[in-house]
Order: sequence, then C-alpha cells, then structure tokens
Amino acid sequence: MRNFRVRSLFQGPADYLTVGRILLSLPLPWTAPLSPAFYTLYTLAGITDMLDGPVARKTHTVSRNGAMLDSIADAVFLAATLIALLPVLVERFPAWVLWPVIIAAALRCGAYGVGFYKYRRFIAYHTRLNKLTGAVLYCVPYFMLFWRDMGTLCAVLCVPVCVSAGEELLIQLLSKQLDLDIQSVFDLKRRDSHV
Repeated sequence: MRNFRVRSLFQGPADYLTVGRILLSLPLPWTAPLSPAFYTLYTLAGITDMLDGPVARKTHTVSRNGAMLDSIADAVFLAATLIALLPVLVERFPAWVLWPVIIAAALRCGAYGVGFYKYRRFIAYHTRLNKLTGAVLYCVPYFMLFWRDMGTLCAVLCVPVCVSAGEELLIQLLSKQLDLDIQSVFDLKRRDSHV
C-alpha cells in the first residue's frame, strides 16, 4: 500500500527531477557561499528546474500536482539560496536595494493573497516575466564572480523582479476565472475579450 502511494505522488521523471531540486537545495544553507561546493549544488538544482517542465511535457506527465510540487521546489530552492547567500549579499549589495525587495515581496504576497481569497488555494503563475525573472535571479551568484559594481547589478535586477510581481498581482486582480496557463497580463485581456 505504501509503495502505491509513492507511485501515485510521482507521475513521471519530471517529478523526480523536481524532488531532486529540493534535495539539492536543502544542504545549501550549510555550504560556504560562492564556494565550489555551493556552485555544484546550485548549478545542479538549477538544471533540474530547467529540465522538469520540458521532461513533463515530453513524457505527457504534466499534472496539477507536478505544478504544485514545482512551486514548492522553487520556494525551497529560493529560501535555501537566500539563507546561504545572505551574508555575502548584505556585505556586497547597497542598502537601497532593500526597498525594491520589500516592494516586490509586498506585490508578490498581495498576488498570493488575492489568489487565495478568490480561488481558496495557493496560486503561482508561470508567466513569461516570472520565468525571465527566475532566470535573471538564478544568474546572480554567477554575476557575483565577476561583476564588481553591485549598485548597477542591483538596479538591473530590480526591474524584472518588481515588474513580474506587479504583473502577477494584476493577473490575480483582473482574472474572472482561474487559468493557470496564462503567460502574461496581455493574454488575460485577450482571453477575456473572446469570452
């Protein structure tokens, strides 16, 4: 019976990749930031993030549970990375960057709150802007190897982070029905005009 439950949780190889991201993320807070061990775990976790979606589509195992597991794995990866890099970020990044981070976090929490209020469940859209933001943020530890002007780097990073969080909030506020396949707020407008 226990074996059946495990199999029903994992719909295919993509789910194993997603769980792999969680397992690779967990040791990050105890790994020296920007060390070879950190980059190894971080890079492998990032590769699983890039592969799980295409693998799910290729093996026809896309599922709501897989999407939720992906969102959980993303949150674990992000939290573990932030904990690991926090000492370095505080040391190298300018103090003003805290304000855009607070704004983006407030927008993102607002989006999650509106989604939960409207649909009674946690909603995280995988929009184009969210994917771009994820890719840009994923590259931060690599940028830190060679980019010396952290103020410019922060300014460049803050734009997609805040815009994508704002877009997600707009989607939550403007949507008339739940559609997890929305790729941007413009898709939402077009779909609503055809309804």
